[in-house]
Amino acid sequence: MTDGWIQLNYHHLLYFLIVVEEGGLVQAAERLGISHPTISEQLKKLEAQLGVSLFEKRGRRLHLTDDGTVVHEHARELFGTAAALVEAVDARRSGRTVLGRVGIDSVLAKLLVRQLLAPMLDSTGDALHLRCVEGEREALIAQLLARRLDVVLSDAPSQLQSTAIRTRLLAASGTAFFAAPELAEQLEGDFPNCLHGARFLVPLAMTRLRSEVERWLSRRGLEPWIVGEVEDSGLLKAFGQDGRGVFAMPAAVRDAVERQYEVECIGTTEEIEARVFALTTEAGESNPAVRSLIEGRDVERH
Repeated sequence: MTDGWIQLNYHHLLYFLIVVEEGGLVQAAERLGISHPTISEQLKKLEAQLGVSLFEKRGRRLHLTDDGTVVHEHARELFGTAAALVEAVDARRSGRTVLGRVGIDSVLAKLLVRQLLAPMLDSTGDALHLRCVEGEREALIAQLLARRLDVVLSDAPSQLQSTAIRTRLLAASGTAFFAAPELAEQLEGDFPNCLHGARFLVPLAMTRLRSEVERWLSRRGLEPWIVGEVEDSGLLKAFGQDGRGVFAMPAAVRDAVERQYEVECIGTTEEIEARVFALTTEAGESNPAVRSLIEGRDVERH
């Protein structure tokens, strides 16, 4: 240590970050391929360097102290920036000068994501090295805060209380209901009454679309027969194409869904609004690819 500067060992800091990410010393040791006591010793050296305690033991589990939380936030950002640096250099080496790292909430319809990313692709052309990562919203936001992603697309704002996250509404759409032609012929009555008792395919329960569709049906006294809960939107539409059940998608992609999956739209409603948000940080919005996605863009409504 010289003149107030702490000479950090970044290997120790990386071990600390991995312990937090993996949820314990044993799991971190397995990931790193080193012994549990070795990691424990490295953490003690890091605490000695920083002059603070990073963890406290509650029962059999380690929990971050307040100081540990601060160190974790900075370590996450530090190594995220380092990863971005390497990726940017690799992209330039391949002749591409813009790196765009997009996190995609797994509940979003991929046809809608493709529409929304078109301006980013069109504006940057061959200069863009696009990287798309799919996952759960909060896990993607953690990567956004760690600067491992430049933007996250989701159907809802973040639940994290972080002033660093900026939320922008990119698109809003009504909701359309689809069925394979042979199934559509079997439905009785006009829309939406024809949904009562109909075989139905839905996303998993945690999705915003499913909860709103269920409330909308309940208000009308309609009870479809749920035959499948499917996490992946592409697989859900594939089952719908096979005639396994009716399914709902944003009306913005109606034409694409009908064309690609050979299904029919049996009705639409504006009472169920499908929305897509861009979640960013100040660092992410400095990326030209992200700016092309969000700047000067009026909310698209369909």
